[in-house]
Amino acid sequence: MRPAILCGMFRYLFAVTLCTFAFSACLRLPWQKPVPKAAVVSFPKANLFDGTRRDPKHVGRIAMVNVEGGFVLIDSDAWSPPVAGTALKCMRDGTETGVVAVGKEQRGAFVAADIVKGSPQRGDDVLQ
Repeated sequence: MRPAILCGMFRYLFAVTLCTFAFSACLRLPWQKPVPKAAVVSFPKANLFDGTRRDPKHVGRIAMVNVEGGFVLIDSDAWSPPVAGTALKCMRDGTETGVVAVGKEQRGAFVAADIVKGSPQRGDDVLQ
């Protein structure tokens, strides 16, 4: 056979194979069930108070304390850092060491907070 005819046959065979795969991908077998859509999950808003008692939520740990400046740096391990103005308790071994108020400054997982009362130390747990 001549090379031109052989090349044309391969092109035709390639085109038929490609169309077959493309068409079969468009069809769904009758016994296959359609995939259900994922349900959207919503979480309650933070800092809501409806009168029910809630367990304190662990926000993170104190990474640095600046006594002269009157602020602490919190390494937040929560999904989202606390909102500016939120009051947080600092705890060590079950005892409260201080109360801090979250400021507007944050970078990544770190949040700055002003010391309201007490003397929090590096490594204290921060609870909301």
